Amino acid sequence: MCHVRPPLCLRFVSRMDSTLDVARSFVQAVQDRNADAAAALCADDVEVMLPGLPEPFQGKEGVRQMIRMAPVELVQTPRDEVVDGKNVKITTLTRAPGIFANYTTWNFEIDGSLVRRLEFELRAAN
Repeated sequence: MCHVRPPLCLRFVSRMDSTLDVARSFVQAVQDRNADAAAALCADDVEVMLPGLPEPFQGKEGVRQMIRMAPVELVQTPRDEVVDGKNVKITTLTRAPGIFANYTTWNFEIDGSLVRRLEFELRAAN
């Protein structure tokens, strides 16, 4: 049996792609209002901080609760992605027509293939 390890740069790119894929999949699950799919991408003790709320959402059930709170009309259009090791930032134009529009930066901390922490930064879009 032959064991050939890929060069470090290839392993890094593969890991980076995987981390970015987790973050993209989470954003898509929120867009689709698929709370179970989003929760499946998270660690059991995930923390999600939303601006304006005093306490984070805790655990997978907290992720489900956050998604249930989102307006049904929510539309997110990706604008930018940055990967720095286990940290991923995805900026979207987030709209609920007739309700609000902003630029949302999703700040993910991903460990392995699971979201450990998520914080949001909001900036007016108009």
